[in-house]
Amino acid sequence: MTPEQVVQKQLEAYNQCDIEAFAATYTDDVKVVDGTGKVVCEGLAQLREVYAPLFEANPHQVALITKRITAGDWVIDDEEVIGRADNKRRNAVAIYRVTGDRIRHVTLVAK
Repeated sequence: MTPEQVVQKQLEAYNQCDIEAFAATYTDDVKVVDGTGKVVCEGLAQLREVYAPLFEANPHQVALITKRITAGDWVIDDEEVIGRADNKRRNAVAIYRVTGDRIRHVTLVAK
C-alpha cells in the first residue's frame, strides 16, 4: 500500500469508530503528539486507551478531509471532525509518517 492508502484506511476505520481496524493501521511503537510535541499516546496499548473511549462516546463522528498533501512517506490531512456528542465541529491538521504499510508517527495540530 502507498502511504496515502494506509492513511485512508485509517480514516475509514476512524469514521466507523472501529478501534481494532483503526489500531491495525499503526505500528506497535506508534507515537502521537500534539502541535507542541506533547505526547498524546505512545504504543498501541495507549492508542487504544485514548481512542476506544472516544469512539464509544461519539459513534456518529466523522472526519472530513478538506485537503490532503502527500510527499514520500508523509501524508498531511486538513480535516474537520463532525458528529460528536457535543455537536461541536473541530478543525485540525494531522501529519502522518508512514513506514511500510503502517503509521509510525502522528502530529495533531488543532486549528
